[in-house]
Amino acid sequence: MPRAVGVGGYRAVLGLPFALRTFVPAIGGRLAYGVLPLAILFTVQQATSSYAVAGLAAAGFGIAAVTLPVKTRLAERHGQHAVLPPLALVCAVALAVASVVRDPAVLVVVITLAGFAAPPLGPSMRASWRRLTAGTSLKPRAYGLDAVVEETLYLVGPLVAGLLVAAGPAHRALLLSAFLLLAGTLGMATAPPARHREPAAPGRLFDPGPLRSPGVRGLLAAILGVGAGTSVAYTCIAATAQNHGRPGAAGLLEAALAVGSVIGGLLWARREPGRHPLRQLAALAGVLAAGLTAASAAPGLITLGLVLCATGTALAPVYVVAYLAADDLAGEGSAAEAGTWVNVATNAGSSAGAALAGIIAESHGPGPGFLTGATLLAVTATAVTLATQPKRDRRAVADGNHHSSHTHHPAPPKPARHCGR
Repeated sequence: MPRAVGVGGYRAVLGLPFALRTFVPAIGGRLAYGVLPLAILFTVQQATSSYAVAGLAAAGFGIAAVTLPVKTRLAERHGQHAVLPPLALVCAVALAVASVVRDPAVLVVVITLAGFAAPPLGPSMRASWRRLTAGTSLKPRAYGLDAVVEETLYLVGPLVAGLLVAAGPAHRALLLSAFLLLAGTLGMATAPPARHREPAAPGRLFDPGPLRSPGVRGLLAAILGVGAGTSVAYTCIAATAQNHGRPGAAGLLEAALAVGSVIGGLLWARREPGRHPLRQLAALAGVLAAGLTAASAAPGLITLGLVLCATGTALAPVYVVAYLAADDLAGEGSAAEAGTWVNVATNAGSSAGAALAGIIAESHGPGPGFLTGATLLAVTATAVTLATQPKRDRRAVADGNHHSSHTHHPAPPKPARHCGR
């Protein structure tokens, strides 16, 4: 049994048995997912001379994310060591085939297949963190470290892809993604924590799992709103840079948001975990809403970059809180799968937000677009706050307000119901 450890620094997290042995290769594998979006887009565009086909291929890979919960459930039931390597092999081979194919239809099919086979490295790593930190108080800090590293990878990945695309044929970036994914997955899956298996009832592969919990469903609704609101920001960043005649500045503005997110994640992980994660989620969504409201009024790109950097400090903490809440609401046996539903909800919200932002930014400009994202986040924050308010015994309160010959004492407020828990 792991030794009891108090809340410590990142050194304490990485000093846990097998932590570095698992986390380092996982970082390499997850870097592939940072490189892939641009690698897919430019590889398909160069092969077919069509951005429409490239977008369709990228959408096919993204839509396949709906299989994350099933893949994670398999990995937890049979062990990551048995499930992740075959998935990574199929995905890597499909990406390698896509790097040499020229037919548009085949490209879309092969890349979509790669998406269906993409191993759930993020959820699997968080499952490993749960096991590595068992018996300690380090799980919130481990999740914070994981979120910061993931945010950094999604900052570094596009830069790596951009350099490879600029230096030569884009399919080199696709081949690099395939290599990173396969090597990282094999390294992670051969670590001792990957051999853990969660007991599961037979014949339940496609059941709702953690979605049976009203608390989990409420959390996912909140993350859907956060994903939509923040996705609006990314679209409006590009529109703002275009309107200022400097489209290349969009990358720098997104980098400013990512830097803020990394800083926020590092700071958030150093605090004591709160007792009310959903209230924290509401507060963080409110900070994001305020930031996007300020972004709508930013007079220039430099000011916008500063605003986005400050706003981003709430971004990584949102997902640290969401994954911790998913663990708590779903219970030990379904925690890994519940975390994948957070990813699915984020992706679904992001897709809806991007579509909405495109319409608004084109019709009314990026300023109203930022305000739309702020409104979505503010509504989400308000809804979560109301849902987590304590419910009082209204009858007792009413009785206490009536004058009668009997003395009535209002009942104390009931404790907050955390989305059905």
